[in-house]
Amino acid sequence: MSSWSAATAPTWSGGSGPGCWSRQAERFSHDMTALLHRDPGATAFDDRLQLARLDRDAISRSAAGLAEGYTGFPFG
Repeated sequence: MSSWSAATAPTWSGGSGPGCWSRQAERFSHDMTALLHRDPGATAFDDRLQLARLDRDAISRSAAGLAEGYTGFPFG
């Protein structure tokens, strides 16, 4: 078994391991925050774009991926 170190940590573009999972979790958290919370500095266009994204995700068959990312459990 090899030991994990910062020198051998995977980059975002490939690999798997502790670093990859934490970046995926951070990105998912950012995306959910941007989707579900209104930005006080948002323009009217930004608000419409946010609602359009929410509508798309709510009716999309790929929403299973959203549910899986939110709960951490496989969907289906």
